[in-house]
Amino acid sequence: MDNIHEIIKKIVDIEWDMFTSVNEGEERADCQNDRRTFEAMRVAQFTAWSREAAGYYLCDLEAARQAGRNLVEEKYIHMMRTTEPRQYGVLLTRVTTPEDAARSIAQEISDILLSQTRDLFEDYPYMSGQGRPLYSIQDFEGISVETYQHSELLTYSEKTLAALKRHISALENEGRFIAREILENTIMSYGYDSLEAAEAAVAENSGQII
Repeated sequence: MDNIHEIIKKIVDIEWDMFTSVNEGEERADCQNDRRTFEAMRVAQFTAWSREAAGYYLCDLEAARQAGRNLVEEKYIHMMRTTEPRQYGVLLTRVTTPEDAARSIAQEISDILLSQTRDLFEDYPYMSGQGRPLYSIQDFEGISVETYQHSELLTYSEKTLAALKRHISALENEGRFIAREILENTIMSYGYDSLEAAEAAVAENSGQII
């Protein structure tokens, strides 16, 4: 049975293939040539998950790949609902519509993450946002945290969402918060040993991680 680190490696490998296949045939975006940053961000996220939730998500990815679906592309299409509504209407046929139960859990998790992230914005404004606005109503300024997170959640299966919600609840019962743990994992990948140290360093460098 795979441990959490083996599961995460498999997840990132599949997601990278999907990510680099978005807009295939057209000129690649710079970020599609930057596996190091992609991997750091995704590992930071999934390291904060439970093995159960990560295992279900790996199954989602494997099933999607077998069915010819690209979950990363579907996430970007979901994001267009607020950023490019006309294009969203055109591309929606390429998205597998979530069942009502999955959509409901996705919204619950999104609300929890948004609340936790709002607290991080207040305590660590440079690190938590990195230039990204918080709410979907601000999508005209750039893709918001809310839109990005909710759009990704809509690509998860009901099993994955339910397991993730259980994990988030278990963390909260221990006084821990998944949004903070993801951010802490992220800053450690850049060599910082605390959020406070990262916040101070980024603030001194005009909001840029170094």
